[in-house]
Amino acid sequence: MSPDEKVFKFLDALLPSAECVRFVERRLPCVVDIDIGMPSLRVPRLRVDGLLPSMIGIVVNPLATLNDPSLLSCLYKHLRDDALASDPDAINDLGWLWINGSRLSFDNVLARRLLRLAYVLGSGEAAFNLGEQAWHGRGMAVNHDLAACYYEHAYERGISCAGRALGRLYETRAKGHAPDFEQAAYWYRQAAESALFEG
Repeated sequence: MSPDEKVFKFLDALLPSAECVRFVERRLPCVVDIDIGMPSLRVPRLRVDGLLPSMIGIVVNPLATLNDPSLLSCLYKHLRDDALASDPDAINDLGWLWINGSRLSFDNVLARRLLRLAYVLGSGEAAFNLGEQAWHGRGMAVNHDLAACYYEHAYERGISCAGRALGRLYETRAKGHAPDFEQAAYWYRQAAESALFEG
């Protein structure tokens, strides 16, 4: 059995089946417990006819908005199947669900494992989510140096909002570190330029 096969066999044992997973009622995040990171699935994978491409982007993420347990179970099953087929986006989305606890109960250890696997498989969103986990200390000690490293990797992988996160990080810095306004300005400019090219 190859190392890759072992990883996904372990992942199969680690991820509960759709029949066994329990969804929690959508909670409204409080200021201290706000949802962090970003899922890869930004629009439903549905055929959209007759819409302009710019209109497709305004469809709200189903991971954050679905309330029907049967639809959530169906979506989870598809994500799990795709994750076991080594899809980094699906692995990231499962990690995102567990790190926020908005649809599944919090499990920061499982979330970190999933996000790290998605990151190794090349997911820019997973790099951003790992940065968010380090920045907010979700399931780990706050580590701004680690957050900066992951945010930079996310930015290099095309996640422009990681530039804003880096600007925020350098502007506010942790206790004991002076703000670096030059680096903050640099990253805010990078994020703004990336946004112009995306729009």
